Amino acid sequence: MNYHKNEITSALVDHALTLKYEEIPMEVISRTKQMFLDYLGVAYGGLIVAESSNPIIDGVIELSNGSKGECTLLGREEKLPPQYASLVNGTLAHSMDFDDTHRDAVIHIGTPLFSVLLALSEGKHLSGKDFLSAAVVGYDVTGKIGRAHGGAVHARGFHPTATTGIFGCTAAGARLLGYTKDQTMNALGLNVSQAAGSTQFLENGSWNKRFHTGLTAHNAILSLVMARNEYLGASSPLEGSHGYFELYANGSRGADKALDQLGRDFEVMNTAVKPYPCCRYSHATIDAVTDMIASESISIKDISTIDITMGSTGYGLVAYPPEMKRNPTNIVEGQFSVYFAAAAAADSGSYSWSDYEKLSNDEIIRVMQGTTVLLNESWGAGMESEIEISLSDGKKLKRKVEYPKGEPENPMSWEEMSQKFTEWGNLAIGKQKTKSIESRISNLEQLENIDELIGFLS
Repeated sequence: MNYHKNEITSALVDHALTLKYEEIPMEVISRTKQMFLDYLGVAYGGLIVAESSNPIIDGVIELSNGSKGECTLLGREEKLPPQYASLVNGTLAHSMDFDDTHRDAVIHIGTPLFSVLLALSEGKHLSGKDFLSAAVVGYDVTGKIGRAHGGAVHARGFHPTATTGIFGCTAAGARLLGYTKDQTMNALGLNVSQAAGSTQFLENGSWNKRFHTGLTAHNAILSLVMARNEYLGASSPLEGSHGYFELYANGSRGADKALDQLGRDFEVMNTAVKPYPCCRYSHATIDAVTDMIASESISIKDISTIDITMGSTGYGLVAYPPEMKRNPTNIVEGQFSVYFAAAAAADSGSYSWSDYEKLSNDEIIRVMQGTTVLLNESWGAGMESEIEISLSDGKKLKRKVEYPKGEPENPMSWEEMSQKFTEWGNLAIGKQKTKSIESRISNLEQLENIDELIGFLS
């Protein structure tokens, strides 16, 4: 069905602007706080370990030379205008590929979203409830659009964290700043000309993907400023004949799914947290391998071959083409290789950032070369993996993981998420600030001014 009168865009904007804090269930508020804590932790981690972090910071500071700004860079002393602060923070928070994932939308929602909200909140005397409400509707707008297109955007070679995410970021920013419906519609109308993000980065392990999330936040703020100044955006940006669904998702059939359960099924509740710093589609494999290593008391030296079965979206991202994916040469290539994920998990009995130091390890290379990945098209964009490990003594071990750790069906606890945040926060800003941040986020709805939290972030 084609839409020509802004029906989908209008309904999503109405939801974003009119949902009352009191209408949001407490479990949704609690989950949103967890996601915010996780965002900050992975941003601090990106600041510390990612080789792309100094270049993005240096480049943005150069671009902003002469501009006045009061917005915080996470873990840094510099202050920048909001669009530049969000560009840096958004890039940092995606640099470990350790941020939240919505499996049905195949999107990292929180990274660009929280980068926008932090930048727009600072110095505005907005409350914790204001911030949380905006975050909830941001997850909803991105998640609902993403559910409607599913894996179709990825199939066309786009990265929907950027291309879809800008609409949710902009709607949330409009909610936070008290925009009118006309202003918000204009801003989303501009978004359709800003939606960008190619998966070409997979070919050489480039840093483009990290940059996508920062640019999404940056561009959302640009569209909001332009709309506030009455710059006219396109009508029907989502459902139009040359709108987002037609151009990026292979047609608008099924686009009305973006309105399913709007205001009742909150998308932050359908969003997963990552326990491992790599593409989410490798996580079920890691869970299965680490379980077998522990329960069977085996080591990587005992492994002869590994056979992995996965769905089409994951297969395209982390398994194909096998000749490249079996031979990762840098961190990004390692993050998007299920061959490396399986071998590293077998070697460590776990999976962490330090495993990327093993890219040239002889045993890792041997196991990668002996790993085969099979495609089960019926699994589609599902996260599941089925693993068979053949041991050198002829024994075979099998596991199937349908929902990897961190999915809503297999969640991480607040304590587990706190450990993840604390590990990176302590390194980036020290134990005292890290503890103060977690305390304030756990009671975020009680803060009368979000600046009471932001003051601890640098």
